[in-house]
Amino acid sequence: MASKMPAAIDSNKRRITISMAENSDYESTLECEFCDAKVIFVNGFTREEGDKIISVNPYFRLKASNTHGSECKYNVEGQVKLIVRESEGNVLAQTESGKFELRLLAVKKAINELQNLAKKKKNSESDNKKETKEKEYIKSEKKLGSYINSALRVLKVRSFCEENKDIENLLELVFDGVRLPWKDFYYEDKEFFRCYSNVRKATVTVPVAIIGVVKSIRTIDGKNGKFSVVNLAGPYRKTDKKDTLDSVNVSIWSPDFELFESYKVDDVLLAFGIFDASKVSEKSNKSSTSSVNKFRNHDLRLWPISKSQLCKVNG
Repeated sequence: MASKMPAAIDSNKRRITISMAENSDYESTLECEFCDAKVIFVNGFTREEGDKIISVNPYFRLKASNTHGSECKYNVEGQVKLIVRESEGNVLAQTESGKFELRLLAVKKAINELQNLAKKKKNSESDNKKETKEKEYIKSEKKLGSYINSALRVLKVRSFCEENKDIENLLELVFDGVRLPWKDFYYEDKEFFRCYSNVRKATVTVPVAIIGVVKSIRTIDGKNGKFSVVNLAGPYRKTDKKDTLDSVNVSIWSPDFELFESYKVDDVLLAFGIFDASKVSEKSNKSSTSSVNKFRNHDLRLWPISKSQLCKVNG
């Protein structure tokens, strides 16, 4: 099973980061950080897939004929088995066939329960009611946290994989008894348009995972106060008009300014939950030197109810 790695160890036992490798600041041969498997560096590049313009970030990967050690964090099978053993509740389980399954309905129910309790807590008038709702909220948040943490640990393992096939033969996704393909659940930046389309046309809301690079973190004034907003860098897509490009804006919103304080621009962020997809809107390009005059924006937005729905997967 192939893994993408953010760092490696060179022949001088130095930890080599992506930026160091890009500048050829290392001595061959390279090894995995956590085992003696040989790895190679893959430079980043840009490519066109149909009408989409896609950037592929640089990374380290296994050298041909090498495998990660059984206890290595990049050993997909070993890590999934460990997560299943340590998980709470029924969010992860082993099937009769020997495979494992992640039960997304349990996660969705926990998110909905916590959202409802948060609203009730906010609307409680008396001190006694507030104290009761606070206790209920803390209890539910602990339950949600255990479900999300298990799911997020699995997703972090997926983020190390080069392709869905590196994990889908080991772990299946189930929502209300229906098998869900990994390609319709886990989306990298090159797949943001497809994610938008799937979320927009869905008749039943299902939690999905999005992984991307933080483009900006801003404070925005809204009708009901100020919000902290994380924007992820997304791909562009050509349209039938030369002066117009399609764009995807993936953003994560919260009134809690402490929620994003550990993140910064260029971090690789994994977000998991119920995303909303707004109707396509047009926006003028402010750059006077660009041949592109207009963007058709496809907006995907997440309002996390728990900090457990986010994690940084680099550094």
